Amino acid sequence: MKNTKLIVLLKKLSLTELRKFQEYVISPFFNKNKKVQQLVNILLENAPKFDSEVLEKRKVFEKIYMNQQYNELQINNVISDLLQLLYNFLAQLQFEQQPLLQKKYALKELFQKDAPQHFEKTIRRYRQLETKKEERSFDFFLEKKDFYSQLDQFVQTKIKRQFDENLQLSSDSLDLSYFINKLHIACNMISRNIVINANYHCDFLDEILIFCKKNKHFKNHPALQVYFKTIQMLKGKGKEAFYFDLKKSLVEHYRIFPKEELFTLYTYALNFCIKKINSGQATFYQEILELYKVLLDRKIIFLDGHLSQWTYKNIVTTAIRLKEFEWTENFIYTYQNALHANERNNALAYNLATLFHAQGDYRNTLFQLQNVEFTDTSYHLGAKILQLKSYYELNEGEAFFALIEAFKKYILRSKDLSDYRKKANANFIKLAKKIFQIKGRNGKTVDQKRKKIKEDLKNLEPIANKTWLLLTVND
Repeated sequence: MKNTKLIVLLKKLSLTELRKFQEYVISPFFNKNKKVQQLVNILLENAPKFDSEVLEKRKVFEKIYMNQQYNELQINNVISDLLQLLYNFLAQLQFEQQPLLQKKYALKELFQKDAPQHFEKTIRRYRQLETKKEERSFDFFLEKKDFYSQLDQFVQTKIKRQFDENLQLSSDSLDLSYFINKLHIACNMISRNIVINANYHCDFLDEILIFCKKNKHFKNHPALQVYFKTIQMLKGKGKEAFYFDLKKSLVEHYRIFPKEELFTLYTYALNFCIKKINSGQATFYQEILELYKVLLDRKIIFLDGHLSQWTYKNIVTTAIRLKEFEWTENFIYTYQNALHANERNNALAYNLATLFHAQGDYRNTLFQLQNVEFTDTSYHLGAKILQLKSYYELNEGEAFFALIEAFKKYILRSKDLSDYRKKANANFIKLAKKIFQIKGRNGKTVDQKRKKIKEDLKNLEPIANKTWLLLTVND
């Protein structure tokens, strides 16, 4: 059972969620199947690793069916039933976090059961919850559209043929939900068209933009304004004013967006900054670090309480570029526990090595790299490049050239590296070797070799770590 879909998914739940799931399955309201209840108890006795021999399928069958002859179909059906309950439980967790949605469905049932007193009481509670909810994006207005529709139906059953504002409010809420969501999708399309040269086309985008700009009811709506500015930034052919306008709006209106939506908006801003850096505007490294600091402070960047090891690395790289060494060291240690446990040691060692190298502490760089496991090509490549640079700075020729040969073999044999990355790193190795061979030497022949290396740096594409090569060839 250890590799079943059920076990794999259960491992992703926290201990609190596992306990709640057990309570959910045992509750006769959600499940009356005693065999399924027995199975969940057996499984959770072996949580959270679920690696005990007790969980071998035949042994589980014996515990549930006692002296019956083993039947693969029977035990598979129980496992399947429990998996379906797990899906329902995960949906229930989401439902519990949506009090407005709960009230909306309660209103629907109360209306159908003709319980006006309870209906009106639930409306009051809905409005109280609504005023406390800060998010004001497309999902919020779609819920409001349904809410006003129910109110309109309720009023019409009491008073016939009379104007009721709920119908208008339902229509306006639907328009807001549609326009915000449409612009949300349009931004995604434009972004992907830029990044992967896709061919997405968003129908009616220009018409919606024109309508919302002219309509008094919509043109000043915060969510719409944020998306207007995002589209301007994405389509603005690099105009920086659009970026800074969006950055300001996100600071002012961040509360109206759900966390995932806000993270996507900030990602567009980050990508804009990266594009500016790639075009030679290094001042945008400061912008990237500022955006990351906002994402960290407001916990927008965390997924299920965890920070991605690659985001962790990107933040370190950005701060180092700005020579914010003290801040970088504090970040590395402060947020190490936000990393997934199975990634923490590797990420900590690698990023400390990167920091030490930037500070010119090459011995400590090499020491930290000894703690890096090459579980990923990015770590493998990054670690080897840091080692080569450190050996170069320490003038350890024997270690440098030995690593060059090992690096060549790794690139040649790797099945995980793309052709682009293989070529970029092969060019780096080739030029790094040539630069070391003339290091500390002078003379006409050396000058000619240095000139040839500089020409290669101009003409060869792609080249990894090109900036470092340019600096070292001029030493």
